[in-house]
Amino acid sequence: MSPKWRETFDNDEPSFKSGSKIEKIRKEKRSVRGRTIDDWFIDAETRDEADVVAELEKLLASGYRRGRAIEVHKKHIFVAEETDTGEPDTERLWLCTVAKRHFQRAHKERNFVVVGDRILFQPDVALEMDNEGEPIGTDLPRGMIQHSFVRKTRLTRKDPSHPEWEHVMLANIDLMAIVASVLHPEVRWGLIDRILVQAEMDAIPAVIILNKVDLLKDEKLASPDFLAIYKRRLEIYRSIGYEVIELCALKPKKTPDALKRIKELFKGKLVGFCGHSGVGKSSVVNLMKPEFEQIVDDDPEIFYKGRHTTTYNSLLRLGIGAYAIDTPGVRSFDTEVQDAITLSACFREFANIKCRYRECSHTVEPGCKIVEAMENGTVSQERYRSFVGMLKGVTFREGDAYEQNAAELADLKAREFARDNMQQVEPSASQSNPSSPSSPGTPSISQTLPPEAVQDVSADAVSRAARLRMKRQRKSSDAKVGDGHD
Repeated sequence: MSPKWRETFDNDEPSFKSGSKIEKIRKEKRSVRGRTIDDWFIDAETRDEADVVAELEKLLASGYRRGRAIEVHKKHIFVAEETDTGEPDTERLWLCTVAKRHFQRAHKERNFVVVGDRILFQPDVALEMDNEGEPIGTDLPRGMIQHSFVRKTRLTRKDPSHPEWEHVMLANIDLMAIVASVLHPEVRWGLIDRILVQAEMDAIPAVIILNKVDLLKDEKLASPDFLAIYKRRLEIYRSIGYEVIELCALKPKKTPDALKRIKELFKGKLVGFCGHSGVGKSSVVNLMKPEFEQIVDDDPEIFYKGRHTTTYNSLLRLGIGAYAIDTPGVRSFDTEVQDAITLSACFREFANIKCRYRECSHTVEPGCKIVEAMENGTVSQERYRSFVGMLKGVTFREGDAYEQNAAELADLKAREFARDNMQQVEPSASQSNPSSPSSPGTPSISQTLPPEAVQDVSADAVSRAARLRMKRQRKSSDAKVGDGHD
């Protein structure tokens, strides 16, 4: 340092100390803000039940409303106001955001709100209400989500972008519908096992729906070896208590009993759908007469590349007296690596087998009863391999520890590649049909809403409101025709 510089520095000492003071205040302010009370879950288990009831009554009396998240987008959340019975009224729609104070809480989850969440929101103070408490002058009233209720059930996986985070996919569902296609794309039994384990861990009843069973009659697609493996898998799942339904969603008349059984299982429940891309989840939903028909892509490329037709979770009211959450296809379903005791409890066939070791991994211990059951055929080798793969945190996408599984995967990829090269891809409906919604002459979805309802709202968020608005317009015109008006 030069003497001149040191002199300047010494002369500026009061100013330097002032800067230190400012920095100290800033740090204190950050630390105070970090101690914000976490009041996200209004009915958290740590709170007294009487206090929760009293606070809830106070908030509802002040204008707060109960709702159910039916679509979650990047900046906005569609919330359906709940009825007195707790069911979401999907025609009383609100566009909400999460109160900013909740973003200061420490969390290791992908989203604060997921589809199916029961929440408490506050209407915008600028809204005008009629005598019945309904918003005036807007088709899309806005609100602020202040609290959430504890989830009764949830389907989770590891966040693909942040493996240390938890990705809650669905919440408060009564039944998990695991949808797979037997072919196009070929069924992934390992994916089914992983979803079943997570459903067992969260105590969610599950049903397996195998779609596109009509393709099993095509000898070019379904070889004798494939059919043998397929029938073997059906026997395994049914023998351990899972219901497996074989369906042809695009030609339901071919499988009438399956469709009837699905309607029986779904009635009165909130059903969450989960499965690989292109397996026909939206087609199954469409058979249940939803309030909005789901888009189904006929482009054959979707069968080989796993492109999503459904791009976001959406809760829909079904015409059979139920609700469904249609979801995008998952490319992977990585669960948290569990200890052997916890994981074995999620495999139903292990439940009645008492191992001689209290903390057995069921892999290398001599005399392990589960290993013996696998060797004598009481436990299937296929399910046991899934157990060991999950225990070691190994998946098909990362490479499997078993040579047989690796060979099966290689054979699967080879057959898909061969079919892909033989398939003549036809132009998609949106390219060949000039009246398609994506055609240049068709007005965009946002044009069906008034300008004030579109401000600061993303295109995804507008879509739900636009569909609801058009549905109301159709009801109004039908009513006029019925009354004899022009």
